[in-house]
Amino acid sequence: MKGGCYCGRVRYEAAGAPFNETNCHCSICRRTTGAPFVAWFSVARDRFRFASGQPTLFRSTPKDHTRTSSKLPWIRLADRLPEYPERRPNP
Repeated sequence: MKGGCYCGRVRYEAAGAPFNETNCHCSICRRTTGAPFVAWFSVARDRFRFASGQPTLFRSTPKDHTRTSSKLPWIRLADRLPEYPERRPNP
């Protein structure tokens, strides 16, 4: 998968299976994006590098909601995904 920022100055490439797919409701994610919550995932560090090129769409669905103790009061979660007040429990 390839991607980057909207203006195109930062580009990246990542390979391998994503993990920690989540919808994060913490105030830091909300402030840095201007969104009510942020969907994100992780990839192994050795499978990530900065690069150049055009972005491609990567499809992965969140597996849960984290940091819901910070969730905005008007957000109603109706997707039946697990909800964790802070971090998800370790496996």
